[in-house]
Amino acid sequence: MLKIIALSLFPFLLFGDIFEVVLSTQENVKPLYICAAHSEEKKEYLDRLRSVLTFDINCGGAIEVAPFTLDQELSLFPFQKEHWDSFCYVLSMEAFDKKLLFSLIDVEKEKVKTYPPIPLTENLTIDRYLIHRFSDQLHQELFSIQGIASKKILYTQRAHNLNGKEPSWHSEVWICDSDGANAKQLTHTHGYCLSPGFLSTQEFFYVFHDKGQSKIYRAFLNHPEENQLLLSMRGNQLLPAVAKSGLHLAFIADVTGKPDLFLQQLDTKKKPLGKPRQLYSAPRATQASPTFSPDGKEIAFVSDKDGTPRIYLLNWKNPESQPKLLTKKFRDNSSPCWSADGKKLAYAAKVDGVRQICVYDFEKEEETQMTTGFETKENPSWAPNSLHLLYNTEGDLSELYLLPPHAKEPICITSGPGQKRFGSWSIQ
Repeated sequence: MLKIIALSLFPFLLFGDIFEVVLSTQENVKPLYICAAHSEEKKEYLDRLRSVLTFDINCGGAIEVAPFTLDQELSLFPFQKEHWDSFCYVLSMEAFDKKLLFSLIDVEKEKVKTYPPIPLTENLTIDRYLIHRFSDQLHQELFSIQGIASKKILYTQRAHNLNGKEPSWHSEVWICDSDGANAKQLTHTHGYCLSPGFLSTQEFFYVFHDKGQSKIYRAFLNHPEENQLLLSMRGNQLLPAVAKSGLHLAFIADVTGKPDLFLQQLDTKKKPLGKPRQLYSAPRATQASPTFSPDGKEIAFVSDKDGTPRIYLLNWKNPESQPKLLTKKFRDNSSPCWSADGKKLAYAAKVDGVRQICVYDFEKEEETQMTTGFETKENPSWAPNSLHLLYNTEGDLSELYLLPPHAKEPICITSGPGQKRFGSWSIQ
């Protein structure tokens, strides 16, 4: 049996689960404190779960978790409210009978909400996911914010071929948790995979480059080796994007001799319905990187038809519609990504000679630089809550970075060998 001496001895815990927790997301909110897991049995394991929850809450962007201090822990018994006035909430943990019990204490009101026990399997992969789900529940209840901790991320990992054979590089599709943990290789093509994305909750798509041509494939997460060609079309197909409805696929194809914007209608089983059609082409111009608006009515894409690559909007359902220039402030735009709430578009651009992540705000009609530093940054991806941005750096040490709302610094969530690129969030 697991034991933790925790805050369950506080007198005001007798109030039980009697209050609703509501708190606005303001910068001057006091931090939250998570009590340590005091236990002689499985203490190290429980401390790891506490660290997972701490990371999740800190990355939520609404509140910070205060650092652990021994003095604070020693002030629990007897409980004196004045010792906890610097915190808005205290989260206690109690483990028993292979279950983990959380109680959230409102320090000011001296009230508590106790949550249903979480079963502990002592399998870190499974228990981490349960902690992620609990973090998302806290964010929803405390701040009315959709949490991202339980989401998954697809990405590619590129490395040199060690066998000395051509090609000199190979790139495979991987999947990981929102914090970069539990990384797992999905494809084993021994070739070059690019631009993965979720086709549904159980399927994903990616571009596979082989023998001089690039094609779009689909596969199941549980059986990635059983891949299928998604489109049957001459030439190269690149940079796919799926509408929120799952019924349309935008991509770039060179069947006409140069990269143009195409659209493929899909049925409910995500299979092609009819033939793909060309949406936009311009003389001596290259189109790239389409992304759908949440309602599916518009597509944002990159084109160099007027000179430097910039982002244009196209109402693709109107056959007479012409692309409208969107980005004007920063040059050399690439890899746009529309937020799920439709209010923002993230993209990469060259700023003072370095590629940075920028955001276009549709309500304010403003463009804002979101990152700084000397590293090249590409491929921004909005989390489903439209608050968190994921992107990758480029170079010998290409890693995935998470940019939470109001964050002072981006958080690197990957490490180790290989170049991690093209991060993409799991869908709702």
